[in-house]
Amino acid sequence: MSTTPRPKSLAMMFILGALLTGSALGFAAARVVSKPVVMLNDDKSVREELARELQLTADQKAVVDSAWEWRRARSREIMAIVRPALDSVRDSARVLMMTPLDEAQKDSFRRLIERNQRIADSAAKARGTPR
Repeated sequence: MSTTPRPKSLAMMFILGALLTGSALGFAAARVVSKPVVMLNDDKSVREELARELQLTADQKAVVDSAWEWRRARSREIMAIVRPALDSVRDSARVLMMTPLDEAQKDSFRRLIERNQRIADSAAKARGTPR
């Protein structure tokens, strides 16, 4: 029995090594060449990115910020009126979805809803917006 690797095994190792090396180099090149992605998770970040992208002057930024706050206030007013109806529709849909489920599935569904609610509440808290 010979201890030297067979040609097919050597070829596969070479191809695997080339693939891994190419992937690593491609990933590194993409990181160097690509523009960094800005995470816009809150209003402040969005407004700062907008001001930077448009190269707004201080006066322009003040107008944009004012309009932004006006829009947020109006949106909150509208949502305060609409949210009860949306909540009712959501709750009714959940009841309909639970109808064909057995008890174990219903329990799992409730846990899923609770987990998603905690995530949504946490995200709203991080944004500084009430739910």
